Amino acid sequence: MNDTAVKIEQVVEHYDRLADWSEVKEYYGGSDYLNFGYFEEDTKTQKEACENMMDQLLSCIADKSGNILDVACGKGATTAYLLRYYDPESVVGINISDRQLEIAQQNAPGVSFHNMSAMEMSFADESFDNMICVEAIFHFVTRVEFLKSALKRLKPGGSIVFSDMLMTWEGENRRQRRTTENFVPDLESYRSVLESIGFASVTVEDITEQSWRRHYRHATAYFHEQFLAGKLTREELSQRLHETYGRVPDLNYYLKVCCTK
Repeated sequence: MNDTAVKIEQVVEHYDRLADWSEVKEYYGGSDYLNFGYFEEDTKTQKEACENMMDQLLSCIADKSGNILDVACGKGATTAYLLRYYDPESVVGINISDRQLEIAQQNAPGVSFHNMSAMEMSFADESFDNMICVEAIFHFVTRVEFLKSALKRLKPGGSIVFSDMLMTWEGENRRQRRTTENFVPDLESYRSVLESIGFASVTVEDITEQSWRRHYRHATAYFHEQFLAGKLTREELSQRLHETYGRVPDLNYYLKVCCTK
């Protein structure tokens, strides 16, 4: 049973490997994003989809004054996008990979980055006006404990916005970077958890079609185009498709979540 803590070293190793994988960077248009994104009807590229995701989440923050924390900031593509709305000194990013933080600093100069676990944030209470976390919260052990900590560190009236994935029990149990401790069966249960923590104005939106499903269609088409162009061997194509197909039976929902304190 995978009901114990996720091995954090495996999470870091996985994302560090992706950080230096040229094929992944090419797919994301050299942007250093690494999420499913949000595909409008006319979205053409994965990079554009990732920028759309940032727009979707930031639309929940009516007042973009003050400061903002980018939780699990990865290679800083999301952090760099925040600089469209915030001055660098008003943005803080945390991650647990020195390698990724090195890239993040290049992507978002002037931002204060820290090697810090989302589960062990050392910031004082009421430090941030807003927080954002893109496609990472399901790795935290546990999601609920992180959100309790995040609530304390938000200023009154502040918001946390994030994207999240809910998997089947079997998916949570089988995957090394997931845990059944984070299993939530449906949207109503998810909303109830957030309200029980103490968040107000909780919005949980199902964007499975716009995010995961359209990403799936885009990615599989991209892999075939790479194969036809001679950039992937038949074996490499099969491996990419196998990994993508493997998510289908496990992933129940992709969510856009907005909460205030």
